[in-house]
Amino acid sequence: MNDVPDDRAKYLLGQPKDLSVNQKFRLILRLLRADFPANVPIKVRRLTSEAIKRKIFGWCSMVNSDGPKAKRYFLITINKSCSWSQQFDTILHEWAHALTWNEVEQGKDHSDLFARAYGKLYRVYIED
Repeated sequence: MNDVPDDRAKYLLGQPKDLSVNQKFRLILRLLRADFPANVPIKVRRLTSEAIKRKIFGWCSMVNSDGPKAKRYFLITINKSCSWSQQFDTILHEWAHALTWNEVEQGKDHSDLFARAYGKLYRVYIED
């Protein structure tokens, strides 16, 4: 994984307190894409209805689109009815899945490799 500036957590804490959840979400996505790019594009959406039905904070899936411009990408879905801190933690968790997707055994998505990736994201963006 990339070397990232040590002050990311302080940078996030230094943002204006009146940022909306949407603004905070766009900011963290911009930082994640710059600091931890994946080998396959990552798209992110925030939903309420589907996520609530599934009773989870979010999930990551691989999408293989059809057609003449077929593309492969990760789709991270976040339950936007959750608090900002839950959404923030969930985007880091799901981003770690996207980063390690091709390197873990199917069915072992919370492997040691995933734990290391998630731990690095957590340390960069949350610990100060």
